[in-house]
Amino acid sequence: TRFEADFGSVRNMDLCEYVTKLYQWQQMLRQAIKQRPRKLMLSLFSPFLVEFEQQKFEDVEVPGQYLRLTDSSDDFVRIERFIPELRVVLRSNGVLRMLAIRGTDGSIVHFSVQHFTSRYNHQEERWVQFFRNLDAAGEHDRNTWEQRRIALHLPTIVSLAPHIRLVQEQPESFSLQDVYDKACLRNGTPEIAPALYAVGKMNELISQLPSIDAASEVLFEHICQTMVPASLLQDDVRMHAVSPMEYWLYRENFTYQVSASIALTYMIACTQRAPAKLSISRATGNICLHDLVPTQATPGLIHSKEAVPFRLTPNIQTFVTELGLEGIVPFAIYKVIQRFTDVEHLLRDFLDLYVRDELIHVPAVKSLAAANPQALAEMCERNVKLIEARANQMVETLPPKEVQDKELSPMQPLFRLMTQAVAPSNLAKMDFIWAPWL
Repeated sequence: TRFEADFGSVRNMDLCEYVTKLYQWQQMLRQAIKQRPRKLMLSLFSPFLVEFEQQKFEDVEVPGQYLRLTDSSDDFVRIERFIPELRVVLRSNGVLRMLAIRGTDGSIVHFSVQHFTSRYNHQEERWVQFFRNLDAAGEHDRNTWEQRRIALHLPTIVSLAPHIRLVQEQPESFSLQDVYDKACLRNGTPEIAPALYAVGKMNELISQLPSIDAASEVLFEHICQTMVPASLLQDDVRMHAVSPMEYWLYRENFTYQVSASIALTYMIACTQRAPAKLSISRATGNICLHDLVPTQATPGLIHSKEAVPFRLTPNIQTFVTELGLEGIVPFAIYKVIQRFTDVEHLLRDFLDLYVRDELIHVPAVKSLAAANPQALAEMCERNVKLIEARANQMVETLPPKEVQDKELSPMQPLFRLMTQAVAPSNLAKMDFIWAPWL
């Protein structure tokens, strides 16, 4: 067969040839999926859901509303009926089935049906619940501006079984990966062109330059200048904007939302923020963070080893603009974290619960806890202090005398983090899946 002919002699291939063949097979599978119907009848999968309107004996709420932490369910929207059409959505990380539910208020809510491992499901749900509870605890001290501009848009996840869940989706949302894929389709270039170029040129540059880091930086700058323009996101939003005013308002809201995502991901050391993990609303610019889970550099240590503290890549920098990077972004990050740290012991009280649950699911930590419970308590304490230190770093301000004598910004610690995030030398160290040029 063709697959055996392509991959029968893997050991004799170089990396570029191997990746190219994988990409070709990926494109073949994508084309096969695209040729299949994108809309299916729900009755083929579940006649009960189609006839739900006639068979129901009592009102059932639309899934996910109990996550709001409200005192009463009287104002919850009930299910009117299920839309009899099931959409099949092709994304960069898989194929999803989209289910739509019409509520008694006339609204239509869309859910994607996802199949993941039980451990991963519970891990993401745990930290989404952590931020939702933490946000609700400080809600009474927040003014209307803060509630509107720097609101946290967290995914609504409803578990149906240990390996099946519903995730609320916005049909018009897109990701940075979608923007890049569309640009490659328009230009007729493969999506893996930057990675192939970097792999092919690396050996040549290593012999000419003093270090691998220097060669990586040269490759990164060449890719940004010739292959992946920094204006892809900006051009895509401008193409869909109806008027200059709508474009300006969209960019402003997007800037606030990027700041909120930076604050959350850095605080819990959430790494591997690939372009597909930022779901951006086409209508408002709100960002919904997927895969919001901490990274353990070593078993039992929630810490990041990445060269950059958070994702602030060239396309985001260009769209946010220099004024946004110097003004809105640090201010909004400060306000997001301040709501968590202003109330004494609020952050620690929540972290004590969630960090222990996070650590105990690691097999090495679980066996250690069984033999020595005190070691688990010390490990939890160390990780709580690390997360608190990262949060305090984002709201730390220099004393007025130091600001005046050294002519620094009062928020210099936060600006130092942002400088690390946008430095080409650090971005060049990121792997291809992270796509630092996007």
